Amino acid sequence: MKIDTKALGSASAAAFATSRKSGADFKAVLETKQQPSQPTAAQELDTYMKKSPAERMAEMILKSLGETPESLAAKSPAEQASIMAKVAALIKQKMEEATAKANGGGDGGGASGVTGVNVSA
Repeated sequence: MKIDTKALGSASAAAFATSRKSGADFKAVLETKQQPSQPTAAQELDTYMKKSPAERMAEMILKSLGETPESLAAKSPAEQASIMAKVAALIKQKMEEATAKANGGGDGGGASGVTGVNVSA
């Protein structure tokens, strides 16, 4: 029996070329997966829940002012102080509103706010 080594060499070269191509595809997929990806919803929730209520409120107020922690850090110290003063004033205002509402001064429509009603028969 005679083995044609030339045909065997061509077949193995073709097989190697195919596997090399798929190896290149694998490398591309691996590189894509190793790049930093967007955080998942679970990761975002975990990050949010690790913040204190004061941090969450400050971030919410910053957002309402059109700022982010990153954009705030890029500003000059004077601009940062001005924005943080606004944030502090808004937090104080919201806390006062919440306290007034909890003490019955809100728009709950309770009996304490009703005047001019005759309850005698």
